[in-house]
Amino acid sequence: MKNPIKLGLIDDESLALDRLRYFISGIPGYQVEFAETNPLDGLRLASQKTCDILITDVQMENLNGLLISEQMEELGVPVIICSAHEEFALPSINLSVAGYLVKPVNAWGLKKLLEKVSKKLHILKESTLQMSLDYFLVEDYASFGYTKVGFNELYFVEQKQNYSHFHAPPQIYKQRSTLQSVEVMLPELTFVRVQKSFLINITKLQKILNKEVVLDNGMVIPLGESYKAQLLNAYKLFNRP
Repeated sequence: MKNPIKLGLIDDESLALDRLRYFISGIPGYQVEFAETNPLDGLRLASQKTCDILITDVQMENLNGLLISEQMEELGVPVIICSAHEEFALPSINLSVAGYLVKPVNAWGLKKLLEKVSKKLHILKESTLQMSLDYFLVEDYASFGYTKVGFNELYFVEQKQNYSHFHAPPQIYKQRSTLQSVEVMLPELTFVRVQKSFLINITKLQKILNKEVVLDNGMVIPLGESYKAQLLNAYKLFNRP
Protein backbone atom coordinates (compact mmCIF):
# COMPACT_ATOMS: atom_id res chain seq x y z
CA MET A 1 0.00 0.00 0.00
CA LYS A 2 1.24 3.49 -0.89
CA ASN A 3 2.54 5.51 2.06
CA PRO A 4 0.12 8.29 3.07
CA ILE A 5 1.15 11.92 2.67
CA LYS A 6 1.92 13.39 6.09
CA LEU A 7 0.31 16.69 7.00
CA GLY A 8 1.27 19.20 9.67
CA LEU A 9 -1.41 21.56 11.01
CA ILE A 10 -0.84 24.86 12.84
CA ASP A 11 -3.70 27.01 14.12
CA ASP A 12 -4.09 28.72 17.48
CA GLU A 13 -7.82 27.91 17.44
CA SER A 14 -8.40 24.31 18.54
CA LEU A 15 -11.84 24.23 16.87
CA ALA A 16 -10.23 25.07 13.50
CA LEU A 17 -7.74 22.22 14.00
CA ASP A 18 -10.56 19.82 14.89
CA ARG A 19 -12.41 20.79 11.71
CA LEU A 20 -9.32 20.17 9.57
CA ARG A 21 -8.63 16.84 11.28
CA TYR A 22 -12.20 15.72 10.68
CA PHE A 23 -12.15 16.57 6.99
CA ILE A 24 -8.69 15.03 6.45
CA SER A 25 -9.79 11.78 8.10
CA GLY A 26 -12.29 11.39 5.27
CA ILE A 27 -9.74 11.94 2.47
CA PRO A 28 -7.83 8.73 1.57
CA GLY A 29 -4.06 8.94 1.26
CA TYR A 30 -3.42 11.57 3.95
CA GLN A 31 -2.64 11.45 7.64
CA VAL A 32 -2.19 14.19 10.23
CA GLU A 33 1.33 13.92 11.61
CA PHE A 34 0.91 16.77 14.10
CA ALA A 35 -1.65 19.46 14.95
CA GLU A 36 -0.38 22.34 17.08
CA THR A 37 -2.14 25.36 18.59
CA ASN A 38 1.25 26.83 19.52
CA PRO A 39 2.83 28.04 16.26
CA LEU A 40 6.35 27.89 17.74
CA ASP A 41 5.91 24.18 18.48
CA GLY A 42 4.41 23.65 15.05
CA LEU A 43 7.31 25.43 13.35
CA ARG A 44 9.80 23.32 15.31
CA LEU A 45 8.14 20.08 14.18
CA ALA A 46 7.76 21.26 10.56
CA SER A 47 11.41 22.37 10.48
CA GLN A 48 12.38 18.79 11.32
CA LYS A 49 10.55 17.78 8.11
CA THR A 50 8.12 15.55 10.00
CA CYS A 51 5.42 16.52 7.49
CA ASP A 52 5.25 16.52 3.68
CA ILE A 53 2.78 19.44 3.52
CA LEU A 54 2.11 22.11 6.15
CA ILE A 55 -1.27 23.84 6.63
CA THR A 56 -1.06 26.96 8.78
CA ASP A 57 -3.18 29.92 9.84
CA VAL A 58 -1.75 33.45 9.41
CA GLN A 59 -2.82 35.61 12.32
CA MET A 60 -1.65 33.87 15.49
CA GLU A 61 -0.53 35.26 18.82
CA ASN A 62 3.09 34.06 18.95
CA LEU A 63 4.06 33.86 15.28
CA ASN A 64 2.70 35.00 11.93
CA GLY A 65 1.92 32.22 9.48
CA LEU A 66 3.59 34.06 6.60
CA LEU A 67 6.89 33.96 8.52
CA ILE A 68 6.41 30.21 8.97
CA SER A 69 5.76 29.91 5.23
CA GLU A 70 8.97 31.81 4.47
CA GLN A 71 11.04 29.38 6.54
CA MET A 72 9.29 26.35 5.02
CA GLU A 73 10.01 27.65 1.53
CA GLU A 74 13.74 27.52 2.32
CA LEU A 75 13.35 23.90 3.49
CA GLY A 76 11.33 22.86 0.44
CA VAL A 77 8.18 22.01 2.42
CA PRO A 78 5.02 23.17 0.57
CA VAL A 79 2.67 25.33 2.64
CA ILE A 80 -1.09 25.83 2.42
CA ILE A 81 -2.30 29.00 4.11
CA CYS A 82 -5.64 28.62 5.89
CA SER A 83 -7.11 31.95 6.99
CA ALA A 84 -10.38 33.80 7.41
CA HIS A 85 -8.70 36.90 5.98
CA GLU A 86 -8.57 36.96 2.19
CA GLU A 87 -6.26 39.99 2.22
CA PHE A 88 -3.37 37.68 3.09
CA ALA A 89 -3.78 35.80 -0.20
CA LEU A 90 -1.65 38.25 -2.22
CA PRO A 91 1.31 38.39 0.23
CA SER A 92 1.26 34.59 0.37
CA ILE A 93 1.70 34.36 -3.41
CA ASN A 94 4.94 36.32 -3.12
CA LEU A 95 6.22 33.61 -0.77
CA SER A 96 5.50 30.82 -3.27
CA VAL A 97 2.81 29.40 -0.98
CA ALA A 98 1.38 26.23 -2.53
CA GLY A 99 -2.26 27.11 -1.90
CA TYR A 100 -4.74 29.28 0.00
CA LEU A 101 -7.86 28.16 1.89
CA VAL A 102 -10.42 30.64 3.18
CA LYS A 103 -12.14 29.78 6.46
CA PRO A 104 -14.54 28.24 7.12
CA VAL A 105 -12.88 25.40 5.21
CA ASN A 106 -15.09 22.98 3.30
CA ALA A 107 -14.16 19.35 2.64
CA TRP A 108 -14.34 19.58 -1.16
CA GLY A 109 -12.07 22.63 -1.40
CA LEU A 110 -9.55 21.05 0.99
CA LYS A 111 -9.52 17.78 -0.96
CA LYS A 112 -8.98 19.48 -4.34
CA LEU A 113 -6.19 21.68 -3.02
CA LEU A 114 -4.43 18.76 -1.30
CA GLU A 115 -4.56 16.78 -4.53
CA LYS A 116 -3.10 19.70 -6.47
CA VAL A 117 -0.25 20.27 -4.00
CA SER A 118 0.42 16.52 -3.70
CA LYS A 119 0.79 16.24 -7.46
CA LYS A 120 3.41 18.99 -7.49
CA LEU A 121 5.14 17.37 -4.52
CA HIS A 122 5.30 14.04 -6.37
CA ILE A 123 6.82 15.69 -9.45
CA LEU A 124 9.41 17.44 -7.27
CA LYS A 125 10.36 14.20 -5.51
CA GLU A 126 10.67 12.38 -8.83
CA SER A 127 12.93 15.14 -10.16
CA THR A 128 15.08 15.05 -7.04
CA LEU A 129 15.39 11.27 -7.27
CA GLN A 130 16.34 11.51 -10.92
CA MET A 131 19.04 14.08 -10.13
CA SER A 132 20.45 11.87 -7.37
CA LEU A 133 20.94 8.87 -9.67
CA ASP A 134 24.48 8.17 -10.85
CA TYR A 135 23.43 6.08 -13.83
CA PHE A 136 21.01 5.95 -16.74
CA LEU A 137 19.33 3.21 -18.76
CA VAL A 138 20.15 2.51 -22.42
CA GLU A 139 17.94 0.39 -24.64
CA ASP A 140 19.30 -3.13 -25.20
CA TYR A 141 17.96 -4.26 -28.55
CA ALA A 142 19.32 -7.80 -28.20
CA SER A 143 17.29 -8.53 -25.07
CA PHE A 144 14.46 -6.05 -25.74
CA GLY A 145 15.26 -4.47 -22.38
CA TYR A 146 17.58 -1.87 -20.88
CA THR A 147 21.19 -1.81 -19.71
CA LYS A 148 22.34 0.23 -16.71
CA VAL A 149 25.30 2.49 -17.53
CA GLY A 150 27.03 4.55 -14.82
CA PHE A 151 27.82 8.17 -15.64
CA ASN A 152 31.41 7.57 -14.54
CA GLU A 153 31.71 4.72 -17.08
CA LEU A 154 30.61 6.86 -20.02
CA TYR A 155 33.38 8.64 -21.95
CA PHE A 156 31.42 10.25 -24.76
CA VAL A 157 28.27 10.08 -26.86
CA GLU A 158 28.36 10.25 -30.65
CA GLN A 159 25.34 10.90 -32.83
CA LYS A 160 25.21 8.98 -36.13
CA GLN A 161 22.09 9.63 -38.17
CA ASN A 162 19.12 8.59 -35.98
CA TYR A 163 21.19 6.75 -33.35
CA SER A 164 23.16 7.83 -30.29
CA HIS A 165 26.27 5.74 -29.61
CA PHE A 166 27.27 5.59 -25.93
CA HIS A 167 31.00 4.85 -25.53
CA ALA A 168 31.60 3.19 -22.15
CA PRO A 169 34.77 1.16 -22.83
CA PRO A 170 34.94 -1.66 -23.61
CA GLN A 171 31.23 -1.43 -24.49
CA ILE A 172 29.45 0.75 -27.04
CA TYR A 173 25.68 0.98 -26.66
CA LYS A 174 23.42 2.15 -29.48
CA GLN A 175 20.00 3.69 -28.99
CA ARG A 176 17.57 5.34 -31.38
CA SER A 177 17.45 8.90 -30.05
CA THR A 178 18.66 12.42 -30.71
CA LEU A 179 21.71 13.97 -29.08
CA GLN A 180 19.46 16.72 -27.72
CA SER A 181 17.34 14.20 -25.81
CA VAL A 182 20.48 12.51 -24.47
CA GLU A 183 21.94 15.84 -23.38
CA VAL A 184 18.89 16.55 -21.21
CA MET A 185 19.23 13.14 -19.57
CA LEU A 186 22.90 13.56 -18.55
CA PRO A 187 24.28 15.79 -15.73
CA GLU A 188 24.86 19.18 -17.37
CA LEU A 189 27.98 20.03 -15.36
CA THR A 190 29.71 16.78 -16.33
CA PHE A 191 28.68 16.21 -19.95
CA VAL A 192 29.37 18.99 -22.45
CA ARG A 193 28.79 19.32 -26.19
CA VAL A 194 32.11 19.77 -28.04
CA GLN A 195 30.79 19.36 -31.56
CA LYS A 196 27.42 19.09 -33.25
CA SER A 197 27.54 15.29 -32.97
CA PHE A 198 29.58 14.77 -29.79
CA LEU A 199 29.05 15.03 -26.04
CA ILE A 200 31.99 14.29 -23.75
CA ASN A 201 32.42 13.49 -20.07
CA ILE A 202 34.78 16.26 -18.91
CA THR A 203 35.98 14.13 -15.99
CA LYS A 204 37.67 12.02 -18.70
CA LEU A 205 39.24 15.02 -20.44
CA GLN A 206 43.03 14.94 -20.82
CA LYS A 207 43.81 17.71 -23.33
CA ILE A 208 42.06 20.56 -25.12
CA LEU A 209 43.72 21.29 -28.45
CA ASN A 210 42.83 23.73 -31.20
CA LYS A 211 40.44 21.50 -33.13
CA GLU A 212 40.11 18.41 -30.95
CA VAL A 213 40.05 17.10 -27.41
CA VAL A 214 41.85 14.06 -26.07
CA LEU A 215 40.29 11.84 -23.42
CA ASP A 216 42.32 9.96 -20.83
CA ASN A 217 41.89 6.66 -22.73
CA GLY A 218 43.54 8.19 -25.80
CA MET A 219 40.32 8.79 -27.76
CA VAL A 220 40.45 11.92 -29.93
CA ILE A 221 37.16 13.82 -30.38
CA PRO A 222 36.67 16.73 -32.82
CA LEU A 223 36.17 20.15 -31.22
CA GLY A 224 33.94 22.64 -33.00
CA GLU A 225 34.99 26.28 -32.93
CA SER A 226 31.57 27.43 -31.70
CA TYR A 227 31.70 24.97 -28.76
CA LYS A 228 35.21 25.82 -27.52
CA ALA A 229 34.24 28.68 -25.19
CA GLN A 230 31.43 26.58 -23.67
CA LEU A 231 33.85 23.71 -23.00
CA LEU A 232 36.49 25.94 -21.40
CA ASN A 233 33.87 27.57 -19.19
CA ALA A 234 32.41 24.21 -18.11
CA TYR A 235 35.88 22.80 -17.43
CA LYS A 236 36.77 25.79 -15.22
CA LEU A 237 33.49 25.45 -13.32
CA PHE A 238 34.04 21.74 -12.83
CA ASN A 239 37.59 22.18 -11.53
CA ARG A 240 36.89 25.21 -9.35
CA PRO A 241 37.92 24.47 -5.72
